[in-house]
Amino acid sequence: MRQNRKKREKQLFKSLSNIAEKQNCKITQYECCIELAIGLDKTANYLFFFNRFKDKEIAKYVNLAEIQNCKLVNTTRNINNKYGNYKVIDKLELKFSPIDKNKPYVFFEFYNAEEGLQLTEERNLIEKWEKIITERLVS
Repeated sequence: MRQNRKKREKQLFKSLSNIAEKQNCKITQYECCIELAIGLDKTANYLFFFNRFKDKEIAKYVNLAEIQNCKLVNTTRNINNKYGNYKVIDKLELKFSPIDKNKPYVFFEFYNAEEGLQLTEERNLIEKWEKIITERLVS
């Protein structure tokens, strides 16, 4: 099982690196989780994202020099049943607000309940990377 995880991480890193190479960048810091990878080129100040949902792959990047801020978006809904009332997470995303107000927001989707996946490591990963990105935007 550990060998499968290493193999999957290697494939995810390769996909992430391919996105970076197309922008003449090189991944200097990255992390993988289940079927997604996020990475940074610290020199060029670009952030890269790759996510594999069932039969589709999502590859995105942002130039952090063009980003004003980054926020974690936690989309939830309330469930009321005989066991009580509680919140369910439907989506976890990083939302990037561009400095240029004419440009659209960019979203990196870490988790989507509609994809039928169980939420595992994504929450810790998205919180960690929101902090990493915010620190880079402030400095």
